[in-house]
Amino acid sequence: MNELILRDTGDYKKYEELLLKRDQLYKEACSIQCSYLKEFGALLLEDYELKVECIRIKKKIAYCQAAIAHGNLLDVEAMERTVAAAMAAYETEIKRMISDKAAADKASVSPSYKVERAKRIYRRLAKILHPDLCAAVTENEELRALWERIVIAYHANDDVELENLEVLVRLKMKELGDLTDGAFTVIGNIEERIAAIEAEINDIVTTEPYVYIGLMSSEARIAEKKAELQKEIDEYKKYCAELSEVLRQMIDEGGGDLTWVQV
Repeated sequence: MNELILRDTGDYKKYEELLLKRDQLYKEACSIQCSYLKEFGALLLEDYELKVECIRIKKKIAYCQAAIAHGNLLDVEAMERTVAAAMAAYETEIKRMISDKAAADKASVSPSYKVERAKRIYRRLAKILHPDLCAAVTENEELRALWERIVIAYHANDDVELENLEVLVRLKMKELGDLTDGAFTVIGNIEERIAAIEAEINDIVTTEPYVYIGLMSSEARIAEKKAELQKEIDEYKKYCAELSEVLRQMIDEGGGDLTWVQV
């Protein structure tokens, strides 16, 4: 049930601060993810690609073994199609990882003063235009577009753009009759909303990528992580070579009773 809540009451202030905290933590999580990919993206990608290649070869071996067991002729083209279809999800994940790594590599580190200034301006704007605090945003296309620009600028630490947007927002709100400047606002089930935001905050700080914050703040731990990934990569390379040899022997030797179809 929706109810009028005084903007200076404890519940409203708590809700407002929790929203701002959640948004800040989410932004920090995105920044941590970016730093994580800058440091480990290439190794993670190589590691995953090798893992996928091992899976691909094992599926080909299994296909050959099934043909041998059933005394069937081996259609190599059919095998390639079958394995390719089975690997589609893995290939999609590789493309996503490549895209994420490229985006992280392009991202720049903003000076601390720009980060803090962007944070201050965002807090001012969020208090009058955050969709969870201002129903007008979801109902007005122009306000919704302004809010989307605010979020993008905030995550980019673009304090100049945020400053410009603040002017536009105040002009627009004045035009609309200052819909959010009254003493009351309409909030439904505020206690439940507070509990939900607190749960979101807990989820952010206890899961990836936010939990990487300790790792990314230690050069020693970063070096250790890179060494672990490189070791795993070397192991996958060895395993991949072993699997490739098994598959080669099955192909070269005909897999025992296996009869090959010329393609």
